[in-house]
Amino acid sequence: MAHRAGVSTATVSRVLNGLAGVKDSKREAVERACDELGYVVNGAARTLSSRRSMTIGAVVPTLATETFARPIAAFQRTVHRAGYTLLVASSGFDPQVELKEVTTLLAHGVDALMVVGQRHDPRMWERIERQKIPCVQAWSLDETRLSVGFDNLAVAEEIAQHLLDLGHTRIAMIVGTPPSNDRASDRIAGTRARMQMAGLELKPQWLIDSAFNLNEAREATARLLAMKPRPTAIICGNDLLAFGALLAAQALGVRVPEDLSVAGFNDFDYAAHLSPPLTTMRVALEDMAEQAGQCLLDTLAGKPHASLTRVDTQLYVRGSTGPAPSER
Repeated sequence: MAHRAGVSTATVSRVLNGLAGVKDSKREAVERACDELGYVVNGAARTLSSRRSMTIGAVVPTLATETFARPIAAFQRTVHRAGYTLLVASSGFDPQVELKEVTTLLAHGVDALMVVGQRHDPRMWERIERQKIPCVQAWSLDETRLSVGFDNLAVAEEIAQHLLDLGHTRIAMIVGTPPSNDRASDRIAGTRARMQMAGLELKPQWLIDSAFNLNEAREATARLLAMKPRPTAIICGNDLLAFGALLAAQALGVRVPEDLSVAGFNDFDYAAHLSPPLTTMRVALEDMAEQAGQCLLDTLAGKPHASLTRVDTQLYVRGSTGPAPSER
């Protein structure tokens, strides 16, 4: 470490222990060497190497939506009951930010971690494994690591099949898919696969993958409805985007479901109370988070726990989807 940073071992020690009296240039050189070598300072081990910190970390893409905010609350309740404190960070769907936040949590000596999805910077796993702490992936399934989630491909195929059964052949999607969002990417792949089985295509112009909030979903829907021909059904990445699609259709005088069918994802509390009530895929998000927390607690206690846990999903068919216009 000292050789890589070009400083003395005493300087390395002072930087790693957070002591003052080190020039900024030398501190930066040591921090750069730590990053290059994948070295993580374990704050708990510094002082109490024989006991746990009684903290558990979680890094999620964002806390601005119900998709993650409510499950994190359920996860926190689960670990709190066992006497653990939760430390939470968000990555903004950026793998490099996720790596930085995971590294920071490891440096604080967390006893376990929860992350989202199965697409991560490989260095994240190297650092977690070096610390020898359990880490569970949530929101998706991974045959090779601890995971609690659901099959995003399969649920997407189920939604697509529902619309195909209603006679829709022109199906669009509104989602937000940063490169690290394997869940949304899998849903696009599932929708495309089921349409291909029916001899149809998810047309590139009907896939809008840059909508992250209600207003962006409204704008995306307006663009789709201005196309000729236009889609007769829209699958949205979550219920908030679907709400935006319904508002756009209403503003443009497009009837739902007579002219356009809209489907969401997650079954948020308000989904059944929209006008019309939203057809959506319900995912037991809070149950998933509770099981992820229990998985970590069992692992920390040396108790057996399934390496892969599936949570329930169910398609709720409501008033926002109906027969394709051509079938009327």
